[in-house]
Amino acid sequence: MPNFQYSAVRNDGERITGVMEGADRAAILLRLSRQGHHPIDVSEADSSTLAKTFPGFGRKLPSFSDISLFTRELSWLLNAGLSLSNGLEILAKESFSTDFSAMISSVRVGIRKGHSLHEALEETGAFPAHYVSMVEIGEASGTLAAVLGRVATSRDREQRIRHRIVSALVYPSLLVTLAVGAISFIMVFVVPKLKDMITGSGAPIPEPAQIVIGVSDWLIDNGFTLITLGPASLLLVALLIGTARLKRVASAISYHLPLIGTMMKRAIVLRFCRMLGTLLWAGVSLPESLKLIRSSLGNKEIENVIGRMEVSLRQGDDFLVPVEQSRLFPKLVARMLRVGNETGNLTPSILQVTEILEEKFDQVVDRTLTLLEPAIILTLSMIVALIIVSLMSAIISINALAI
Repeated sequence: MPNFQYSAVRNDGERITGVMEGADRAAILLRLSRQGHHPIDVSEADSSTLAKTFPGFGRKLPSFSDISLFTRELSWLLNAGLSLSNGLEILAKESFSTDFSAMISSVRVGIRKGHSLHEALEETGAFPAHYVSMVEIGEASGTLAAVLGRVATSRDREQRIRHRIVSALVYPSLLVTLAVGAISFIMVFVVPKLKDMITGSGAPIPEPAQIVIGVSDWLIDNGFTLITLGPASLLLVALLIGTARLKRVASAISYHLPLIGTMMKRAIVLRFCRMLGTLLWAGVSLPESLKLIRSSLGNKEIENVIGRMEVSLRQGDDFLVPVEQSRLFPKLVARMLRVGNETGNLTPSILQVTEILEEKFDQVVDRTLTLLEPAIILTLSMIVALIIVSLMSAIISINALAI
């Protein structure tokens, strides 16, 4: 999601500035108002603005794993009896990146000024909205250490899913790269040598061979431009629309790919269930949980489902109907949520279905790899075979003419 620079005034008259991550400008204005601040200006921040807002940072946000480790260790320190300020002081000296350590120090400074932890975390702009809300609930209920521990466990499981997806896509991506390289080598270096023999004979060239030779000539003439223009175009698009939106577009495309799309959809449903279960366990209300999740998932289809759930809740209708009608959610999820809601055990049901989905996700990943790798190899083999058969047909026609 994009980052927004903001300036606002507290109720005590103090002016504050900072950077927040959010879906859009309206979401930032809403978050500032909920904190009791009076927004003055909110605008999307570019890299230069971020650098000015956080001097020396270069606006390098902490990684997902850094935040997870910070959450886990802060929970341990609070359970050991340390005060929040002392715990943050210790963590600021940990082996995090320089930027993140400085950010932790700024959080500690904010707390020493009288701010709550969730306010100090939110002002950094590095922590997701649902994370900040759970910290706020933990502070209000006096269970901050337990809430942080639960958040850390949830993030660790989400990190495992992310690594599983990346690992599952590495080998197929390598196969595709090698396939493109092998076909390009054949078209640029092998086909031209056969082309001279085929065209020099004066025999009519079969149409498949003409197509192969035409593609080969185009690659030779435009290969350098293609190699340089592709990355340059990608960089230009990233600069124009932002890397966050570019990732969103790439993610949207991946959901429609065969095999991979199924895996990605299962992953986003699993993430939804885990986040909802964790938020409800922490004490966040259902409407607020859905609002926080909707701005954090980055998938249009599931955001629309969550939006309809919010509308149903406001109107007093059955909020699970959108889940049951959506093709994105497995029927098991809708069924277990229905049972949990009717028996008053919605949170345990969501946590249980999350565990089931994790096991099923591993099966989906294994099945995807089992089918995807042979499919790529078969496709490569077919393309190479078509090229060879097309050229051989032209060579055979030359020999037949000679006879």
